[in-house]
Amino acid sequence: MAFTILFLWLFLPGLVPCSCDPETPPTETSNVSRIPAIQGVRSFFNNQNFALSLYKQLPQPKTGRNIIFSPLSIIVPLVLLAFQQPKPEARHQVLQDLGFRVTGALDTKAAMQYGELLSTLLHADHCGVQTGSLLFIDKTLKPKKTFLTLANSSYNSDVILISFGNHELAKKQIDLAIRAKTHGKVTRLLRNLKPPTNLFLANYNFFKGKWKHSFNPKYTGMRYFSLGHGTNTLVPMMQRIGWFQLQYFSQMHSYVLQLPFTCRISGVFFLPNDGKLKECEKALLEQSFDTWIQPLPLKKRWLFFPKFSIPVALQLERFRHVNSNLKLFNEHMDLSGITLQKAPLRVTTAVHRVELTVDEDGEEEDVSNINFYPEPSLATLHFNRSFLLLILDEASNSLLFMGRVVNPTRVNISDIVHSP
Repeated sequence: MAFTILFLWLFLPGLVPCSCDPETPPTETSNVSRIPAIQGVRSFFNNQNFALSLYKQLPQPKTGRNIIFSPLSIIVPLVLLAFQQPKPEARHQVLQDLGFRVTGALDTKAAMQYGELLSTLLHADHCGVQTGSLLFIDKTLKPKKTFLTLANSSYNSDVILISFGNHELAKKQIDLAIRAKTHGKVTRLLRNLKPPTNLFLANYNFFKGKWKHSFNPKYTGMRYFSLGHGTNTLVPMMQRIGWFQLQYFSQMHSYVLQLPFTCRISGVFFLPNDGKLKECEKALLEQSFDTWIQPLPLKKRWLFFPKFSIPVALQLERFRHVNSNLKLFNEHMDLSGITLQKAPLRVTTAVHRVELTVDEDGEEEDVSNINFYPEPSLATLHFNRSFLLLILDEASNSLLFMGRVVNPTRVNISDIVHSP
């Protein structure tokens, strides 16, 4: 797939990469154990409960609609806004709900450190990650210079003053800004901008990384993918033979496959039995994530995996935080620390835009495909029906992406998925 620091460094175990030796299984030692990671991140920050909370609140999709979002990317602007609340207890509550174990004073220095940590976990452009946020504020308000500096330098967030009094003009200004920020990847965020608005948040994350071991494009071909209810669609299906971390979990009604990317990023893919997507999804939401990040047994398989690029848009202003009735985006939250004048300020619209691209590109050649003669008895693993996915930062086990793929060919995002 073509996808500073607060503490000292140490070595942490993680996921084992697939060996490309076609006959001999690789030694089960982790490549991650040889990669330096941020000490203490896993005890300081864990966004898994936040991700599960958000996933549970998303409505059941219409037929053929995919759900993919980036929990880590969403957290970034929420942390930035949390530090603008004047009451320390409110800051603590929001940060804890987002997955932080809060210690020490939450002052200006802490605000910078939290942003720098999150930026490190999100990885850089060379890893195939393009992410950022835009905060649109009514031009009649005057943002504090300290807030503008913090947003831009530590949270990769641009603050843009626009004319919310003129909704048509405001919409054009928003679309122009997001188009420029994303280099044309996003041309429109909303069909309509609902009044009254004085703070609009847009967050995005595009991922097009590289597999640790590539798929050979020579063997990619069109194959059927089941949409359920007897309906199929043709998708480009990549394939390769190799040793994979793979296990069947009966309580999940699903195979679980671990596939490493470069840059200490790993994918975990859940392939449910036919008709068992909902049962698999329910079990995933109830299981500890530690189950899926431990090395799984190595098995030789002929793997078929769809090639796709899926865009999704989520509207999140009614989202509730995990383990709490607190809403960041409501009239009771005090975000007056953003502006010079004391004025009512709240996020009335929050849009999260994500795009996940999967193709053959990888760091190393899969030598098992040089002589691609599958053994007649070799078992296949065919991702030819709906599946679930997690994409994680290996050092911290933070969730970069979580989602459900029900139709790899669907690319229409004209309908934004709303939170309840």
